[in-house]
Amino acid sequence: MGSTEPSVSVIIPNWNGADHLVDCLDSLKLQCQTDTEVVVVDNASSDNSIALLEQGYPWVRLIKLDANHGFSAAVNAGIRATHAPLIVLLNNDTRAAPDWLAQLRRGLNKHPKASFAASKMLTFDPPHPIDSAGDHFSLLTGTGFNIGAGEPADAHTEPAWVFGACAGAAIYRRSLFDDIGLFDEDFFLVFEDVDLDLRAQVAGHCCLYLPDAVVYHKRGASTDTADRTVAARAWRNQIWVAGKNLPPLLLAWWAFVFAWQIIRLISSSVFNKLRARMRPGSGQVNQPPTGTQTAETPGWRQGMLGGHLLPEFRHALRHLPAKRRAIRPLRRLNSLRLLRIMLKTKRPLESS
Repeated sequence: MGSTEPSVSVIIPNWNGADHLVDCLDSLKLQCQTDTEVVVVDNASSDNSIALLEQGYPWVRLIKLDANHGFSAAVNAGIRATHAPLIVLLNNDTRAAPDWLAQLRRGLNKHPKASFAASKMLTFDPPHPIDSAGDHFSLLTGTGFNIGAGEPADAHTEPAWVFGACAGAAIYRRSLFDDIGLFDEDFFLVFEDVDLDLRAQVAGHCCLYLPDAVVYHKRGASTDTADRTVAARAWRNQIWVAGKNLPPLLLAWWAFVFAWQIIRLISSSVFNKLRARMRPGSGQVNQPPTGTQTAETPGWRQGMLGGHLLPEFRHALRHLPAKRRAIRPLRRLNSLRLLRIMLKTKRPLESS
C-alpha cells in the first residue's frame, strides 16, 4: 500500500465472494502499513467481485485466474506473484480485528523458531465461539481438526506451539515454502492446509498459536461441506495427507485406523440399503419390478459410496506413490519424534 518494498503480502483467494469481500477488505485497510500489500487472487468469479475490487478497492492488487482452480492454486498464484518475506493468507469470508496483522507480525518477530503461526479464529456471529485456535492431526481419527472449535471465545488465551495453522487466517515465512514447497494443488480445497502442516512438522518446522491475533470467520460461507463432491474430495485428501507425509510406523497405524473406517462405512451402507428394502414388519425383501429402477430407487453406484467415495479412493491410491516419493527427501523427523508432537494438542512456549 505504499512505495516501499512490501515486507508482508496478504493474499486473499476469492471465488464469487463479492458478498463477503467488503467486510474483509474494509477490516484490513486501516491496519495495513506502507510495507504491506494486499493481493486478491480471483478464481474466475461470475459475480461482481471484479467490478467491486476495481472500482472500490484500487489499493488492492488483483490477480485474475482463467478458471476456478481451487484454494490451493489461488494462494500459490499469489505466493509466486509476490516477494515479501512474510506471507499472510486470509479467507474472503472473514473480518479481521483492528490489530490482527500487527499481532501476527509481532508474534513471528518474537519467536524466530516459528516458521508459521495460527490466528485465533472466532465465528462471525455472536457470541463468537471459537472456530479454530490452531490445527491438529488426530491419530485416533486419522485426520486434521480445528483446536477449540465450538468453545467459548475466552478459551485458549495463551500463546503455544501447535501442530499447524488453518490457512483461512495464518502467517508464514516465505522460507518455509522455499523449503517444503507450496500447497498441493491437486487437493483443490479441504485439508490442503493440514497437508502443509504435516509436511512442515515432518520437515522439522514449528507452528505458533497467537491468541491475540483475532479474526472473525463466516464458517461454511465459502464451502458447501454438505455437497457430495466436496465430501468425497475431503475423503480423498485425507488419504493423501497421511499417505504422503507420515513416517513409516505412524503410516502403518494410520492405515489400520483408516481400514477400520472403511469397514464401518461399507457395513453401514449395506445395512442401510437392506433396511430400506425391507417391508415394515414383514422381514421380506421388497424387490422392485425389473426395469423400474428410478431416481427414487437409485442403484448403489449412484449413492455416496459407489458414486463418489470409491472413485475418489481409487484416484487417491493411483497418485499416492508419486506424491510420497516427492515428499521423502523432506522427512527429517522419524515416527517417534513426530509422535511426541502429535500426542499433545498444544505445547507451552517454554517447552521449546
